[in-house]
Amino acid sequence: MMPRRFVLGLDADDADIPGVFGVPHARIPGSWRILCSYADGKRHKARIFRTLEEEGQVEARGSWEWHHVVEAQHYADIDVLGRLERMYEEVLPCVLLHREEHIAYNQLLHTRATDELHRVGGLPRAMKERAAKTAAHARDPTNHAALRARMDGLQRLYDRAYQGDPVLQTVARRVLDEAREALRRR
Repeated sequence: MMPRRFVLGLDADDADIPGVFGVPHARIPGSWRILCSYADGKRHKARIFRTLEEEGQVEARGSWEWHHVVEAQHYADIDVLGRLERMYEEVLPCVLLHREEHIAYNQLLHTRATDELHRVGGLPRAMKERAAKTAAHARDPTNHAALRARMDGLQRLYDRAYQGDPVLQTVARRVLDEAREALRRR
């Protein structure tokens, strides 16, 4: 379940489904961003759409997709605790996006959009290996400055990618701040 700490300070509510947060959309008045873990998103997608329908917002479920606010390929490079697979599935925030918006963000955030959109069978082995290597590097304090610089670079990337959407900027910042804190504790 996505922890509430990623949406602290935002007008977030998970009253209907624990761990699935509705946050007012920053660019579309009267609309909501739905944020949760990938696992909860898949598990509760039908219920989310039933709730939307009950509120008068009928949507074609198949045209909406889950997007990790901080992509796994980037998190692998800052995963100082070596928990990428669990984090990707159960913890890292995802936002429910219309397919066109999802594709647009994927084009901004990585060049393998098709692979990311259509992957079957979990994360690629190379990504898992990068995360393990990052965790090993984090054990050596002489590598911390480079890891902090990588986190700062990702912060700039996500601030630009989500420009005009303070909800997604805030959530991405919280994920990256948590990685910084984990590194500080190493």
